Amino acid sequence: MAKVTELDKQWRELMFLCERELTYRQRGIHPRLLSLVTPEIDALARRMGFSARQIHTREFRAERDGDHIVRIVGDD
Repeated sequence: MAKVTELDKQWRELMFLCERELTYRQRGIHPRLLSLVTPEIDALARRMGFSARQIHTREFRAERDGDHIVRIVGDD
């Protein structure tokens, strides 16, 4: 099995946080956790190179090669 890269780790964390954010918003639960998750998504997405528009709309895309993320797909 190939080594998990930093980009793989970041992508997994971003997807997990987005899933939590969506759940908290849809169910109207855990407002304090939501207030922590949302800025964490914003900061992580910025570090990964996503544009402000992508962060605002939560439209995160990446290119894969098998199980690995090889490139973040930005606004073109």
